[in-house]
Formats: sequence, structure tokens, C-alpha cells
Amino acid sequence: MTAIYVGDTAANEREKYRAVWQFPEYHVYSPGLENVDRFISVIKPPPGSTLIDIGAGACVAGLELKRRGLDVWWLDLTDAAVPEEVDRRRFIEAPLWSNWGWYRPLGWDYGFCCDVMEHIPPEYTMLCIDRILSKCRTVWFQVAFLPETFGHLIGDKLHLTVQPFSWWRDRIGGLGTLVDARDLCGMGLFVVKR
Repeated sequence: MTAIYVGDTAANEREKYRAVWQFPEYHVYSPGLENVDRFISVIKPPPGSTLIDIGAGACVAGLELKRRGLDVWWLDLTDAAVPEEVDRRRFIEAPLWSNWGWYRPLGWDYGFCCDVMEHIPPEYTMLCIDRILSKCRTVWFQVAFLPETFGHLIGDKLHLTVQPFSWWRDRIGGLGTLVDARDLCGMGLFVVKR
């Protein structure tokens, strides 16, 4: 595992998430895990397809997708919550706005990015979307539109880019081909191809 950090923003965000992952209540719910069945039923990825779990956190969604036959890698700003079951050679510790794609020059068949983009500083959202789409053929984005409830644990905000469905649709669709976009009342689902 190699760590890549870009500037003070990355270092500050990394420390913030290292701190919040120390609280057991932050581990209780996984939006990614909640999206696994929907991803499998909508996308129907063939067994053995490559996938990167983007903003993996505790890696539970990626581990479930691996159990379902996908060839999984993980990416997160910090390794603070990575369980032992994750192969560290397939874990990339880096901010999404860095050049993390060199780990796998051919990229991945699928990107799985649930409850991540709203955590990105606003000035980096377009760069992150671009980096993800440059390395994944099809990406599953689930984005929350509401403020979060865990920042109080560390005295800081976790959702930095709280925007409505249309804002995210325009940005994601502006960099890729939207295959599906759904406003799910408080969060949006976007399936996009590069």
C-alpha cells in the first residue's frame, strides 16, 4: 500500500476521517452495502469484472461485491477503518483528487462510489468526477443531498458539498454519459459511462 497526499486540504481531510472512524457509531451504517443489491440488479456485472470501491471507508461494500464474484480494489483517503480481510496490495490510500489511477493503468470495468462525493471539498468535485471517469468504464454514484449527522463527534463538517439533484446531475453528466439518473428523496443515483 502506498499513500498519496496532495496539499494541506488532503492532510486535513485525512486527519478528520482518521478521527471520526475511531467512533463506533460511525461504523453502524454503510450506504455502500445498502446499494450492493441495487448495483448488481441494475448493472449485472459479469463475474470476474474489475471494480474499485471508491471512498471505501470500512470496505464492507467492496467485500460483499468480492463475495459476489467481482475482482475488487479499494480506494479511500485513509486506511483508518480497513479490516484485515482486505488485501492491502489492492487498497489505495489517496485523496480522490490525486492521480491515484496509476495503480492500475488499464483502469477498472466499474467504479462503485456511494456516499462519497458529498464529502469532497467543493473545489475538487469536478476533478474527482473526472479522475473517476478516466479510470472506470461505468460508475455507480450515490450522492447524499442532505447535511450529515456525525460531524459533531469531531467538531467539524463531513458533508462539504451539499447540493441538489440537478447540481450533481449536471456535473456528473457533463463529464460522462448518464445512463440513469434518479432523485431518491435526499440522495441521487447516477449511472454514468465514460
